[in-house]
Amino acid sequence: MSLVLDPQARILVIRRDNIGDLVCTTPLIAALRARYPRAHLAALVNSYNADVLEGNPALDAVHVYTKLKHRAPSESVLKVLSGKLRLFSALRRPRVDCVLLAKSGFDRQGLALARWIAPRHVVGFAPPDGRPATGLSHPVAPVPAAEMHEVEVLARLGAALGIDDALGPLRAYPSAARVSEWRTRLPALTEQRERIWIALHVSAREPGRHWPADKVVALIEQLAAGGRVGFVLLWAPGAADDPRHPGDDDKAQAIQRAVPADAPLLTAPTARLADLAAVLSLCDAFIGADGGALHLAAALGLPCVALFENLEHKKCHWHPWRVPYELVAPATRDIADIGVEQVAEAWRRLAERVPQRRL
Repeated sequence: MSLVLDPQARILVIRRDNIGDLVCTTPLIAALRARYPRAHLAALVNSYNADVLEGNPALDAVHVYTKLKHRAPSESVLKVLSGKLRLFSALRRPRVDCVLLAKSGFDRQGLALARWIAPRHVVGFAPPDGRPATGLSHPVAPVPAAEMHEVEVLARLGAALGIDDALGPLRAYPSAARVSEWRTRLPALTEQRERIWIALHVSAREPGRHWPADKVVALIEQLAAGGRVGFVLLWAPGAADDPRHPGDDDKAQAIQRAVPADAPLLTAPTARLADLAAVLSLCDAFIGADGGALHLAAALGLPCVALFENLEHKKCHWHPWRVPYELVAPATRDIADIGVEQVAEAWRRLAERVPQRRL
């Protein structure tokens, strides 16, 4: 039997991991708002993924804490821990009616946070081995997550609250001011509408998801040869050896040096996730590796060419959700082994079948 809450209940969604994970939680958040339009609906996230929820109209509040590994050089361990303690203490007053642990498996850390907040109800996936989870008042039976998309798995949590449809689409809401700023910085995106502007994202958090700079250059040269396509080069700025937020300034500079001077190439280093969302909203399509940027592009409705490792469970669980897409993978588990022609052909297939709204 599903849990029925008071129409004005206080509901808190906890999603404390990566960018793509939180993007894939936005359908569940929207469905919660539709089911409980008068509730106080909030999310507890971390400083790394929080910008995903900027401007989300389904939420009354977004509570953000900093993990120790994400703290700034000027922030001490004591400052981060004390800030976290103050936030969690504040969330106890007034009392939360229901915490939803929005993760596609047993969320041990999230459950620990929920215990501290002390809500009336906690909904989340039960441990896979049948062990009891103290504090999980409404356990949801584990599902074969490797055989389902993340959105589909999270919809099972929604069903525990009487929600029939939490399947999307993904949602993102870049601020109008930030979009206007990037429109001014990259005027060609609006002035040269005869071009198809492809967001070409070259950063990735995991080393095995990087596509080499020389292949990026070759792809730009091949697709730009027809005269209709332009590119927006996107990357996380900074040094590659930054222990907290590795950046790709060197890679981006190498690409810019190698691309012919007359190539239709714009550059957009995005230090903040909110800036990435704003730039993507001005583009027509996306090419990039599996990761947060890919899911953010899907949340903005962009057709995607997605570069994946050759792992079936990842292709199934993390492919672009509810947008036209082509998925490209190598024979190995290293995205670097994907050929230029593979990506070019995937783009041509995508361009042929996408309605001309953008393309």
